[in-house]
Amino acid sequence: MAAREKRHKKQPVRRDAQGRAHLVVHRDDLGRAQAVSLSQPLFNDQWQNDVAVAAANTAHAFLAAGHTLDQAVALARNAMAGTSKLADGALALSLDRAPACHAGCAHCCYQAVGVSAPEVFAIDAHLRATRTPAELDAVIARVRAADDRTRGLPPAERLSPHNPCPFLVDERCSIYEARPLACRGTNSLDADACARALRDPDARAQFVAGKLTIPCFLEPIRAFHAIAAGVQLALDELHGLEVLPLELTAAMRIMLDDPDTTPQRWLGGQDPFQPARGGDATDDPRIRNLSGKRAG
Repeated sequence: MAAREKRHKKQPVRRDAQGRAHLVVHRDDLGRAQAVSLSQPLFNDQWQNDVAVAAANTAHAFLAAGHTLDQAVALARNAMAGTSKLADGALALSLDRAPACHAGCAHCCYQAVGVSAPEVFAIDAHLRATRTPAELDAVIARVRAADDRTRGLPPAERLSPHNPCPFLVDERCSIYEARPLACRGTNSLDADACARALRDPDARAQFVAGKLTIPCFLEPIRAFHAIAAGVQLALDELHGLEVLPLELTAAMRIMLDDPDTTPQRWLGGQDPFQPARGGDATDDPRIRNLSGKRAG
């Protein structure tokens, strides 16, 4: 008689401060996790919930075999590619009005950008694979200078023509292939409106206060939010990893200054990026409207 297969020990799902778990783990008869689903919808539109579930299953699959830097980088690259595919597909469906974004148009590259730890690891890997030692030193110097200049600034001051992203070179993204998910979802239908919101002090103040909006396609933005939500829930609830939002420049400085121990500390459940924590605007009504997230 064949020996019975060993039952797998069930790992508890980590719950939030209110005792809620957003993911439900579906297991086979041996206790092995087969798939995850949402305990309740996160977004108003079902397509976003479907995308979030797919992203959560993918993230769990990448890290289920073990928490390694290579797997974290592969997960981020998969999420980046998925976001671009959904965003580009949504933009291609608009036949009557094209996005105003184009190479050299960088008005959106002068503000804080939210990222996750896997995105930071993927950007770091991209830099180390594509830069010479001297070029990498120059990148590190720019990141440090930008972090010194912008750390702790309120939104009204962080959005400024004097605070470009440290990866912006000659008004072009120097890490375009590895740019964050948020950048992949961002789009505009009016470049002049973007320019005014950045460079005109009165318009900038109105934009930061939520009194001025820039016309855009919602679907790419909502695709980014759905993928990010699914990945974050899987990392948090299924793998016990820190997923609170990070500010790109500050997080990259931490990684570039200590590339050897930072990933291992994060993969081990620690919080090496704590100094780079960005503001969590999840429940901001303006962000919720853009993201399509359900209230509450």
